Amino acid sequence: MRIDELSLKGFGKWQDASFRFGAGLNVFAAPNESGKSTLLQGIFAALYGLKRDYVKSARYLPEYEKYRPWHQGDYETIISYRLGDKSYRLHRCLLREREQSRLFLEPEWTELTDIYMEDRRKERPFLEQHLGLTRSLFTDIAWIKRGPLFAAEHLMPALAQNEEANPAASRMLAELDRDLAAIGKKERAESTLLGKAGALLAQKEAELASAESAWKIISQLTRQIAEWEDEKRDLEHLHSRLRQRQQLLREREQSWQKRWEHSHTPPKSDEEWEGWSRSAGTPKEKQIHEEARAALARMDACSFQVEKGKWDDVDRDRLLADYDRGVQLRRQWEEGHVQLAMLAATMASRGGRQDRADRQKKKGGAPTRLWGMAGALAVLGIVLAIFDQALPAGVLLAGSALLAGTAWVRMRAKANPSHVSDPAAQEIQNRQRELADLDDELQRLIGTWGVPSWETFAQMREEALGSLRDRESVQLQDRLARQEEKARLLLQWGEQLRAVWETEKAELEREQAAMLVELERVERQIQHLREQIARANGEVAAHDAVSLAKAKSEQEEAASAMQQLLQKREALQIARDALQEAVAEWNRDVSPGINERASEVFAQITAGEYRDVRLDPQEGFAVRLLEPARQLVLDLEQCSTGTQDQLFLAQRLALLSHVSQNSEPLPLFFDDHFVHYDDERLRRTLEFLAELSEKHQIFLFTCQDRELRILEPWLGVSDRHLVHTLG
Repeated sequence: MRIDELSLKGFGKWQDASFRFGAGLNVFAAPNESGKSTLLQGIFAALYGLKRDYVKSARYLPEYEKYRPWHQGDYETIISYRLGDKSYRLHRCLLREREQSRLFLEPEWTELTDIYMEDRRKERPFLEQHLGLTRSLFTDIAWIKRGPLFAAEHLMPALAQNEEANPAASRMLAELDRDLAAIGKKERAESTLLGKAGALLAQKEAELASAESAWKIISQLTRQIAEWEDEKRDLEHLHSRLRQRQQLLREREQSWQKRWEHSHTPPKSDEEWEGWSRSAGTPKEKQIHEEARAALARMDACSFQVEKGKWDDVDRDRLLADYDRGVQLRRQWEEGHVQLAMLAATMASRGGRQDRADRQKKKGGAPTRLWGMAGALAVLGIVLAIFDQALPAGVLLAGSALLAGTAWVRMRAKANPSHVSDPAAQEIQNRQRELADLDDELQRLIGTWGVPSWETFAQMREEALGSLRDRESVQLQDRLARQEEKARLLLQWGEQLRAVWETEKAELEREQAAMLVELERVERQIQHLREQIARANGEVAAHDAVSLAKAKSEQEEAASAMQQLLQKREALQIARDALQEAVAEWNRDVSPGINERASEVFAQITAGEYRDVRLDPQEGFAVRLLEPARQLVLDLEQCSTGTQDQLFLAQRLALLSHVSQNSEPLPLFFDDHFVHYDDERLRRTLEFLAELSEKHQIFLFTCQDRELRILEPWLGVSDRHLVHTLG
């Protein structure tokens, strides 16, 4: 067998890593933690997967979790290997949730997967059928390491060279010996199956003897249990009725609580009063509802009477609107008079300058006096207007304007009659007409209310509004009084209702307390009966365990078991004798060849210092060495560490050589195996391996450089050998 190429899509630290191998030596020299052991395990996983060979409990090897991909890649391997004249490509997906393996024949990549049926591990045993070796046997033989064989009891079939040999003979012989020892030879031996069966048979016969006396006790207890069951059933019916009554009391309590809370929200409509009356639980409660409802109805029926006043028929909105309009007219009238006075003052100023010129010609005259009076009235009106005396200020300003206009007209008439139609005089006349219109509108407004003046209208308004406010105040007081009375009636209704309900609640609590006492009494009686029944049933069960029928059946089973053990012991003894003879013949055929090969290997790597090595198939192919000087047989533990490593190497190579004769040369794997070798031992061993690499493919993993130095003459002269760099 030759491994050509390995791809680790995801395996431990390796991700998307590919390796091509030579047909001879493949040396991997790299420091620790560089991935050498992971690569070695990757080769085994690619060939065989990571499931156990001999399934007992867990299906997967411990290495399954250890070598999960460190990165987020797939847990996959692809390996290409050659067997005879055929090349195969094996692709494995190792994830449990989608585990899959596919085998292709190269170079056409013809898929062969379905040719191989799944075994009990749900695994297709490609390599087992190719090589005749399970994963455990392959690693036991091909992986050279310190320690005993893992699957030594399964190794013998692979070493057999004839079809008549039983491949499981040694394991079966050991199992037969264990079974015979477990059964034993004497019936009185306490630690053997035969002794235990005899003791059990005696016990069952004693139990059968006591079964009849136990039957009478069981009959009495059964009748007593039936009576107690009837009494318990009656009490449970009573308990159920009490529970129902208790539930009704709880519902009454919940209803009472709701009514109590609802009583703080008085009814507001006839429908609510009707609802209260219908839900009344007692005549007293219903009477309280009806009396409160009647009192409220009488209060609502009583109408409020107020003596009719003088101003009750007054349209308040119209009065307020007319007053606001009058105030607006008065304001416009006052503003018009102020503007007229200012216009007159302006004309008076202009006329005064003309008069001074005329007085030079003609002293004195009536216009001068009018101008003086107009100026005095204007000044006084402005002063009153400043102090918010609107009415007197308006009268004075109007008089001032009138006098000023008269004086100006007279003066102009004397001086130049054509000035009478001056624009300023025309403006004064327009203002006077507007003021007259305002006076007329205001008189019409107050005339509709039948009063002679604005002051009388304002006084009438105040009287009417005061009368209306007084009437509204009386009506408001009446409404408040009615509301207070209604609130008092509803409060009285709630208090009377709750007083009745407090009596009801007290009665309800007494009923609940009595109910709890009765329930506790019944529950105690039921519990007492249950305990009596349980004790009686326990006694019945204890006696029933040795009942007549059961005791008879068990006695017969014990006698039958004793007979079967005797028959089995006889059959096992016959089988053991036959197997011992077969194994002896088998070992005579196989052992000499293995021992001879082991001795040859050990003699070559020790330079002839030791020549005789033996492997014992009966003890897992344990290794023993003959010391030439003293002719002593040495066990492995009696040798030095370096010698032990060489013996393990000789053991594996002898077994591998024997297995390879039946198939083809298998590869060898070394993972830092030569740590305890001195330089001379290492040189001789590596020279031997270099010769062996002409037939077998060898994988050598080391963290030291001395292997490379020793192997350098071979590594550089042939393309069969490769040095691999990891990193």
